[in-house]
Amino acid sequence: MRINSVAMAVVYLAVSIAFITCFALCYKFAARLGCELRAVNLWMNVSATAIMAAYFASAGCRYHATAALLGIVAGVFTYISTIAFFYHMRGARLALSWTVIGMAVVFPVAASIVLWRENPSLKQWLGLCVLAVAFVLLGAGRRAETA
Repeated sequence: MRINSVAMAVVYLAVSIAFITCFALCYKFAARLGCELRAVNLWMNVSATAIMAAYFASAGCRYHATAALLGIVAGVFTYISTIAFFYHMRGARLALSWTVIGMAVVFPVAASIVLWRENPSLKQWLGLCVLAVAFVLLGAGRRAETA
């Protein structure tokens, strides 16, 4: 029996959601325990690096300077974004935080349209419109909470 690519995509999405949820809960738990969030971020990155280095070595991957440079730059961005997110989560609701973070996909899509002249499909345009509606609904929800 062969599993089609759509079914596998759903499985990967479910695994991603489960692990991202665990990741967020670990941060929230660390914040509630009063842990130094930069230390949590350090150990998260050390463990991720160790796992990826072991995979890289065992899979016979080859070194590529451009990939290394892009990885270093992305690592700096990841560090800064997770530290900022940690401090944000100290006083915010987790559900709202992850909803807004999930919407961050809009910016790379916009950059692809502007910088690389990519033409999104109708489905992608509809997705961007739905995200815009979600921003409006979140804003309305925040105003209702503070009123």
